[in-house]
Amino acid sequence: MKVLNEFTGQNWLITPAAVPVGHRPPTNIHDQLWLLTLTGVVKADFKGNSGQWLDETVSFMPDMSGPASDGSSGPLGWAIKHFDVPKPPPGRPYRIRFSLEEWAPFACLGSIFDRNQSVNAGFAVNTWRPSPFGKTGGGTGSEGIGNDLITNQPVSNLFTGITVDVAVRDSDAYLLRLGYNITLLGRIVFPAVISG
Repeated sequence: MKVLNEFTGQNWLITPAAVPVGHRPPTNIHDQLWLLTLTGVVKADFKGNSGQWLDETVSFMPDMSGPASDGSSGPLGWAIKHFDVPKPPPGRPYRIRFSLEEWAPFACLGSIFDRNQSVNAGFAVNTWRPSPFGKTGGGTGSEGIGNDLITNQPVSNLFTGITVDVAVRDSDAYLLRLGYNITLLGRIVFPAVISG
């Protein structure tokens, strides 16, 4: 799997999700559901190598909350600041994450290139899906995550990006960019960082 991390454009929209008629509104801001849309273009730079289809799985994670310790950019950082969402008190390290209720990702060809003569060239985005969700006790490397520091509850279904199966055919064909549109419904959470 190839991890993509260079974006040529990122856009987002985040707003509190409406409460259906007849349902109780959230009791506090931490119970609030948010509707979040992420769109943009990510560099793939994937080159074919023969007259056969070359398959690859790529994954990427759009900016959600900026640098891990800062949390000042991206949609989650903006919502926290704009809607006065209280953060955990200082002293315990945490991450800003998005715990999903529903999701609808989409990815497509953004740009392609075929050098010289095209001989049965082809480009494909075969399928896309959310990357495996994070949860309490999960993490990468020596860092795991614990309960939400606000609610002291376990967290699950943490958005970690999307995974896309792509393919290129022709030895001088390039899939240069992927476009994406990801719609998410979920809650802003603050899981503790657990160093192992």
